[in-house]
Amino acid sequence: MNIELYLTAVPFSEANLENKAVVVVDVLRSSTSVCAALLAGAKGVIPTDGPGEAGEMRSRLGGDNTVLAGERNGVRIDNFDLGNSPSEFTEEAVGGKFVIMTTTNGTGIFKKTAKAELVLSGGLVNASKVVEKIAQSDQDLVIACSGQQGNFSIEDTLCGGLLIDLLASKYQKAKKMNDAATIALQLYQNNVSILRETIEKGEHGQYLASLGFKNDVSTATLIDSMPVRPVLRDGRLIKDDN
Repeated sequence: MNIELYLTAVPFSEANLENKAVVVVDVLRSSTSVCAALLAGAKGVIPTDGPGEAGEMRSRLGGDNTVLAGERNGVRIDNFDLGNSPSEFTEEAVGGKFVIMTTTNGTGIFKKTAKAELVLSGGLVNASKVVEKIAQSDQDLVIACSGQQGNFSIEDTLCGGLLIDLLASKYQKAKKMNDAATIALQLYQNNVSILRETIEKGEHGQYLASLGFKNDVSTATLIDSMPVRPVLRDGRLIKDDN
């Protein structure tokens, strides 16, 4: 298995995705919130590129069947039902509904994955479930780190490193990697014992804490705490139980 990792979403848009598996990583926070929503009984999460597209999608699907969730610069969008905190995605809030989501960094990337064979949303909270699916597919892998507004983010790179580490150690799948994947793997292995502290000290972690979302950062660092596998099908992230 060949593994390519992109440290930000900018170069990922030029990647060749044909016949490949893609994992979109946005640890803080959309990847974590997608898992929380599906575990709470949401029918699916629909990633959108902006508030306008999200509103149009809700009009098509109907207000009774949907929940609007999203943020810009960490803050809930005006007139949206939910922001982007994992704790908001409760059964009462999203059970039996589609969550239409738009976030600053993570959701727009899914628009660029049309040519991929398999697309998943991955974070630290569901790493093992995601890796299990990738190993089963045995396709070459592209890991898209969302980053922070076009820049490198330590939490997404650490998560990419964890995915690669699991593929190598548990499934013996990582045969060839690009340099960014090698860096991510080394970063994870050098910080595995202080993962939460490293992410909390990162730029994005500190920024979210300054907005009052420190608990969100802690939640997002709990490896395999949300064992769900969100797979993109027909523009919707749904639970994959296969």
